[in-house]
Amino acid sequence: MSRKMLQVPVATFLLLLLLQSATASPAAAAAPAASPDASTISFPMERQIDASLKNAKQIESRVLPELDGLQRNQEDEKWQQVVRFIDDGFPVLELYAYKFKRDIPYTLIVPKIDVRTIEKPRLKEFMLEHLVPGKLFDSYSGVANSKEEEESYGNGNGHKIVFRKLEKSHNNVWLLNGQQILYKLRINENLMAIGIDGYLGDRKSPYSKRNIQETNNRYNDPQPLEQPNITNAHAKVEPIIKESKASPLMSFLANMKTGTKVFQHFLSKSNLTRIMDDNAYTVLIPSDNAFQRWHPIDWGFYPFSVPEFTESVLLNHFLPMQRPLRLSDVRNMDEVVVHTMGGDDVVFHGQPTPTVNNVSIMSDFTLSNGNQVFIISEVLFVTEAVVSKLHQMHKDKETPPLLAFPWFGAQFLSHSFLALERDPRFTQITRYLNNAEIAPHISGANYTFFVPEDRAFEKLGFDRLSDEVMASQRGIKMLLNHFVRGRLYNRDLRDNEVYETIGGGHIKITRNPGSNYTGVNNAQITESEVFVYNLGTMYYLDDILYSHILRDFISKSTKTRSNRNGGDSGGGSRSTSRPSDVEIVPNEFESERNGGDYAIHGDDEDFEDEIITPKALPVQIYELPK
Repeated sequence: MSRKMLQVPVATFLLLLLLQSATASPAAAAAPAASPDASTISFPMERQIDASLKNAKQIESRVLPELDGLQRNQEDEKWQQVVRFIDDGFPVLELYAYKFKRDIPYTLIVPKIDVRTIEKPRLKEFMLEHLVPGKLFDSYSGVANSKEEEESYGNGNGHKIVFRKLEKSHNNVWLLNGQQILYKLRINENLMAIGIDGYLGDRKSPYSKRNIQETNNRYNDPQPLEQPNITNAHAKVEPIIKESKASPLMSFLANMKTGTKVFQHFLSKSNLTRIMDDNAYTVLIPSDNAFQRWHPIDWGFYPFSVPEFTESVLLNHFLPMQRPLRLSDVRNMDEVVVHTMGGDDVVFHGQPTPTVNNVSIMSDFTLSNGNQVFIISEVLFVTEAVVSKLHQMHKDKETPPLLAFPWFGAQFLSHSFLALERDPRFTQITRYLNNAEIAPHISGANYTFFVPEDRAFEKLGFDRLSDEVMASQRGIKMLLNHFVRGRLYNRDLRDNEVYETIGGGHIKITRNPGSNYTGVNNAQITESEVFVYNLGTMYYLDDILYSHILRDFISKSTKTRSNRNGGDSGGGSRSTSRPSDVEIVPNEFESERNGGDYAIHGDDEDFEDEIITPKALPVQIYELPK
């Protein structure tokens, strides 16, 4: 019957549903519902949407946002949460006839729980609770200050979206329907993601059998360090209660609804689980706001994105003691100095109020094993000077601003271009990038770019290439052979290591023991590890890779100049004879002088004349004559 229902007009379909629901027997109503299937699903009565909502039409039209610009390869936890929320939830909504539509302002409210833990009958309701079609919330203050505005937009279930600034908040802490806003990410010009510390919806009837009000398995669940990173997005996630049985500290953190989630997250990802046993200690736990003070507003460097630094900071918040220090002890002492596990000292003062290193102790708790917890208002041993020095050492961790120019969907390429444009050594490669349409091949982030300097173009005569040649298919192919998918650090460039380029070629690394020389095919690296935020890495070269692809264009332009200046090759000072620094074009390329363009992904027997196996990739290297 449901198959026939799907074939009738929508108005008739809704009328039939009304009649069916009115006449359904109690036994039928109690029957278990089958899992949704694209061929058999029938749509239940939708919630009546308040017509006063400014986005009521968008809510009723069942639209999903276009996901252009979604950075799936980002290592940042916030981007990973957004991707998981979309990948786990959107397919369910597509079963209910929700369609992707362009040019619709949209906001995703990303909950701090695992979508896969939601019970199937309520998954649609849960997803719609966190989608706001028809509105992109780029700023909260304007919405919160206008009562008319705050009541005018609703989520996919028709519930109003309300922003409030937390009273007496010095750090601009904002709440969305009562849940603290953790971050916002601009995915594209029409799509914003707002992360919240919790979830929206019915608190009386939880969406999941698990206690999702207090835990977020993806974010909070401690993972054994010996296990490799799980790449399967649908791997089973175990409840946090298992770690709670083994560790009173982790049990305490899991039961804290708010205030210590950031510390819990960092501790669970560190190597410090070895100290969470029966040894006596006092632990100083900075509040979530203490960590938030070091978080960039939209983009920049977050010091706790460096794991080894974060672990060293955590170590300095554990105080090994024969008897844990109690707050009453602190109040009765003028001053006490304690050595931390990280090797530094902290100083407690009891008067006029208890402090440690002049940081306020906000509250205290005694764990089930007798160890002591102090909640403090700042992160110890982290200063502007420390963070500035750390930033210089870890520029690869810095998050970038979102660029709409020159290529919105290619953030690594856009930031690389702007950086090179400011450097007078790279006028030729920026001209090349301007003319060759490679953005579709270098979308998003996580790339390595081997960048030839101007002198590399000049010594081959490539600085005289026309814009049309650079924009041709052969020009695009040569340029793409300077990009490798994945971020390569200097430690990855080992002798005889071979990597495949995006242009379909291969590059071979040569390193001489005892020297600073690093070769990439026929070129030498002149500057290493030029980080483009956390998007990728550039290496500067003194030569062009795969220059033979455009070599014949130089020969043609030389002949043209000769004929114009002296008629034949013997007249005048110009000649078509081969200069000493020009590479001889192999015979196999002679047939292509009059043969048109290269195809980026076509059959290219000149370059793919052997079957390649990983880690043993033969590379054709074209060296200049001596």
